[in-house]
Parts: sequence; C-alpha cells; structure tokens
Amino acid sequence: MSAPAGLAGSTRRVTIVTPRARVDVALPQQSTFAELVPQLVRLAGATGQAPAEHPGWVLSRLGGAPLALGLTVAAAQVRDGEVLHLTPRERPRGPLLFDDVVDSIASVGESASTTWGPKIARRTGIAAAAVLLLVGGVLVQAATEGSVLAPICTGLLALVLLLAGGALSRAYGDSGAGAAGALAGVGVALLAGMSVLPPNSLFSLKAGPLAAGLAAVTVYGVLAAVTVADRLPFFVAVTGASAIGAIATGIVLVAGVRPMAAAAVTAVLATALAAAAPMLALRLGRLPLPRVPDDMESFRANEQPSLGAEMAGRTTHAQALLTGLLVALGLVVAGSAAVLATGGAWEAGLAALVGSTWLQRSRSYAGRTQRLVLAGFGLLTLLGAGGWLIASGQRVALLTAGLAVVLAAVVCLAYATRVARGVRSPYWSRVLDVAEFLVLLALVPFVAMVAGVYEVVGG
Repeated sequence: MSAPAGLAGSTRRVTIVTPRARVDVALPQQSTFAELVPQLVRLAGATGQAPAEHPGWVLSRLGGAPLALGLTVAAAQVRDGEVLHLTPRERPRGPLLFDDVVDSIASVGESASTTWGPKIARRTGIAAAAVLLLVGGVLVQAATEGSVLAPICTGLLALVLLLAGGALSRAYGDSGAGAAGALAGVGVALLAGMSVLPPNSLFSLKAGPLAAGLAAVTVYGVLAAVTVADRLPFFVAVTGASAIGAIATGIVLVAGVRPMAAAAVTAVLATALAAAAPMLALRLGRLPLPRVPDDMESFRANEQPSLGAEMAGRTTHAQALLTGLLVALGLVVAGSAAVLATGGAWEAGLAALVGSTWLQRSRSYAGRTQRLVLAGFGLLTLLGAGGWLIASGQRVALLTAGLAVVLAAVVCLAYATRVARGVRSPYWSRVLDVAEFLVLLALVPFVAMVAGVYEVVGG
C-alpha cells in the first residue's frame, strides 16, 4: 500500500495525547497502528491506566472514530503536526438475557438512576432542613413583629445558623449540610435587616427596609463565605446581587431618585458588567493569564509548567465562580425588570431589550451552565415585559407580540434541527451578532428616556 502523493517522507511527526500526558513522536509510515499502539502506551507512561471495563488502547483524531489497527500511518493519511488521542478502548457490551420476567424487571428497577438511595435521601433531608429553618425564621419574625425584638431575634437566629454552618463544614467535614444551614440564614438575615427600621414590620418593599435588608444579606454573605469556606459560588451570587441591590435602593433612599430610573440604570449596568464576569472569574480563580511571547527564546524563558490536576481544579473553580457572578447579575436584572414591569411602555420596552440582550449574549459562552443561566434570566425578564403587555390590554401590540413569539419558536425548531445534524451557518451567526449589536445600541435611548435624561437636557 503506497502513500498518497501529498505524504512524502518516511516518518510523520505527531503529538500523542493521553488522559494524563502528551508526547511528540515520529511514526514510521509503513507501520500499522497495531504495532505502534503498544509502544506509544509505553512511551507515554500510560501502562496500567486503562480501567478493567475498558481494556486496551486506540488512536483517534479529535472527535473522530478510532483508527483501525490494521491501517498503516500512510493509509490513514496522518500528516506532520497532527494531534492524535490515545484513549482506552470501549468494550462492546452484549445484550442482557433473562430467564425470568420478574428477575428482569427487578434488575432494571434496581439499576435505574431514579431509584431512591442514600445520596438522594441525604440531599432531600438537607433541602428540607434548609426550608424548615427558613420557615422557622419567618415564624419568629411574625411572632415579634412590630417590636424591637423582631430584628434582635431574627438576627440572633441568623448568627446561630452562620456559626452552625461553619462548624458543620470545618469541624465535622460536612460541607453540604453546613452550606445549606448558612444559605437558610440568608433569608433570615434579610428579614432581620428589613425589620430594623420602625415600625419593625415583617416584610416591606419600601426603599428603607429593602436597603437595610439587602445590606444585612451582603454582610452575612461575606461572613458565610469566610466561615463555611465551601460552596463559594452560591455565596458569591447572593452577596453580589444583594450588594448591587443595596446600593441601588440606598441611592433611591438618600438621593431621592425615582425607583424606575434606578431600576433602569441598574439593569443596564448589570448587563454591561456581565461582559466583565469571565475576566473577574479568572482573577478570583487565580488562573494564570496567557501571554503572547515575542520570540521562541522569551517563550522558553517564561515557560512555567503546571500540574494538570491543579490546573483542572482551578479551572473548575473559576467556572463555578463565573456561574455565581452571572447568577448574581441575573438576579439584579430580574429584580430590576420586576420594577420596570410596573411602569409604562418605555419601562417595559427597556425590560424586553435587556432580556433580549441576555438571550443573545448566551451564545458567547461555551459552558452549558453559564449559557443556561443567561438564557434563563433573559427569558424571565422577557416574561416580565410580557406580563406588562398582557395587563395593558393593547390588542394590536398583543397580536404583534404573539406573531413574534411564534416566529421565534419556528426559528428555535429550525436551529435545533440543524444543530442535531451538525449543520452550522456562519451567515446566521453574523446576523445574530448584528442583532445583538443593534439591541445594545437601543438600550441607550431607552434608559435615557426612563431615567429622565431628555427632560433634564430639554429643560
């Protein structure tokens, strides 16, 4: 078997990537992969790394099928500079055969992922405990409503939950239960802060009690992140959202700004800050930023090898922090949209634009969780604008919005069909980029109108 005309030379220099290492080798063109794989496993130090359920190794290109062991390097058209992945072979599993129908049903039932087990029971118990603790805080607040005992009792309960969460996480090593107890204290801290100001009411959405409650949650979130030292993304989301909300409501309270104007500016600022969330997550996750070297000498001088496991852990931590930051900003946007939905047409239009921005911005993220967070909060914001439209009773606008929703559904179905077949169009991607740019530009006149900038400029 002769090599194609474009494959001149006796060897092919390639990079072999294993689950734990990578090596650069030269492969003889006339050697088969059956001859090369054992040698590559030995050179890469992968001997013994294949689990019992996946014996043997295979070579493959990224995303491709395993290369047949009977092929030669030339027949597989391997070129210089290619990256081949050396992975454990998948063992084919034969179909299960049962002699007894009852035995087959029992076996499938026991192996089903929906079976109730210790792991699910533990999570359910922890979730139930967190809900009951929060309900207990509400009952304590209701029992002491209207007196100075309301913030004192709920504040002490929040402090007890904080200390208990830290003890469970650090002393007993149960970070899940500790984080659940501390997260239950977030709601109790909110109630405590809201009842600080007279008349010490149970729950109030006025600027004063709301600002005090969000400030209390901010302080509590920082202390919980330090005390529990686990589930940091949850506390990042809670602390970030409450801090921004406290600042916005504080400005409304102190400067006398209209709530609609504050909500409009806050929603747009949170949308702008979402673009800086990835860089902030890299900083908080202590990931080294890549640098482009001037030449090969500077590249070798500044090369700093790092352990794969350490970098994988840092990367996972940074991704979790990014999710927490996006959730925090999403909560701020959703809260601002709820305020805007109680206003007029300009306010509802701004909420719709912000929701559209978050939906389109989700395309920029490769991570499933981050993309779902942006899309979810974008849809939630659009639902707020849709609620205003339904309440307004404008038939023409409702009909237009209904047709737009149907058109969007058709586009989503077409997108799902094309993605399932692996068909992607750069032209449609460019159209969506232009649409996102136009929506971002439209935010400026809308927020200026809601904030009253035109009235100030026009005198």
